[in-house]
Amino acid sequence: MALSVSATTSVAASPKELLEFVLDLDRYREADHKILRVSKVEGPDENGLGSARVWGRLRWGPPAPDRQDFKLERWRRLTFTGASGQPARLVFSFVGSFECEATSAGTVLTHAYEFTFTPPFRVVERFLAGWLQDEIEAEVARIAEIFARQGA
Repeated sequence: MALSVSATTSVAASPKELLEFVLDLDRYREADHKILRVSKVEGPDENGLGSARVWGRLRWGPPAPDRQDFKLERWRRLTFTGASGQPARLVFSFVGSFECEATSAGTVLTHAYEFTFTPPFRVVERFLAGWLQDEIEAEVARIAEIFARQGA
């Protein structure tokens, strides 16, 4: 069983500009308030692969370090996956994605998260589901707002 949420918005930016913004995780913290600190970002390499070390927090949880691997499919999709061997994998696995479709006005962005909690922690899904949906909707709204301010 997985907890999946997603949100879609239009952004006044090209897919390239949008995904470069997301990959600048220090800047991206302005949109994603779950990211508390960025320790390191490596990549993407020539194959679009990289990794990031961040400190983040889910609702009611303590701040925790995490490493996420990512794959950039230039300039269409960016997928973050929780790296194996991390302490958080004892509690959940994670996949986050940003899918971009170019339009004449910019980009239609669909952002999604999928959390799969390990059996002892599945009980938190029902407490996180509504909050996580609200959070991802607010996150994509902040992305659109950031780019709207830049264009003004």
